[in-house]
Amino acid sequence: MIKVGLFGDTGMVGQEIERALKGHDRAEIAFRKNTRREEGDLGACDLVFLATKDPESMSFAPALLKAGKRIIDMSGAFRLPREPFEKWYHMEHTAPELLKEAVYGLPAYFKDQIAQARLVANPGCYPTSVILALRPLRGLAQGPATVVSTSGNSGARREVEERPNEITYGYGTRHKHVPEMALYSGFQVNFTPIVLRSVFRGINTNIRVELAPELKAVSEEEAREALGRRIEGSYGPEDLVFVVQDSEKGAQDELGWGTGDVVNTHRVLIKVGVDEGFAYICSMEDNLGRGAASQAVENMNLMGGLSRLHGIDAVYGTGL
Repeated sequence: MIKVGLFGDTGMVGQEIERALKGHDRAEIAFRKNTRREEGDLGACDLVFLATKDPESMSFAPALLKAGKRIIDMSGAFRLPREPFEKWYHMEHTAPELLKEAVYGLPAYFKDQIAQARLVANPGCYPTSVILALRPLRGLAQGPATVVSTSGNSGARREVEERPNEITYGYGTRHKHVPEMALYSGFQVNFTPIVLRSVFRGINTNIRVELAPELKAVSEEEAREALGRRIEGSYGPEDLVFVVQDSEKGAQDELGWGTGDVVNTHRVLIKVGVDEGFAYICSMEDNLGRGAASQAVENMNLMGGLSRLHGIDAVYGTGL
């Protein structure tokens, strides 16, 4: 049994981690901490989830590691080297000595390093959707990628507004997730996030990137198939990354696959299109699940020597 500490248990991500662990028969929460109270036995914990903001994560991590606790951090504090972190997050990094050992918690690419790590930096929700779709296309696409993502309101707050209210913010290269996307995808990125205040959860990321010359030389259908094969071939069954087409049966909506097919699941759905020399990639996930809590539990499983998806399917859908 993995004894777990949960810092920030009353926040949106902390609550989702607790939900994700409810169906897990090999892990239990032994300690909780938030700004108002502590309860349980931290000394008994093998691993701690830091569902805290960047300054708090940098403050808590050194002492926890010194005490022999392994950490999965949900903030952006340990995802980037010091210079880009301080530039994009507009704060001093107060635990820079830990950055070299921190492992980026994207199991599809770093599962072996995660299994051995003391400190795992769980990816951001937007970057997860971008990196899984874009990283396989190195060599088949070129130049900067233009990314537009819509996200449910749970990424920012609990309340959902009754009236539609879509808010664009941090566009261009201003959003703090841009360097994370670029570092782990291998592409320069410009990014426009749009929060849907009347929607609770789910991310729909749309990427436009120029095709490499070899794909421009073939038909659009051949190029699309090559891109789809590359993405499919980059992932195994446990990665739960599925390339889908709107013409296929299975989508909940007659128009095709959408966020309704990923909300409350651990899967990522990717649609691929080609038009006039550019690839158009749609990547969809649950921002609270695959983009945060269920991915953190997958990292915990790796660190605890369990199968990657152990216990996740008790709460989240994993099949297509």
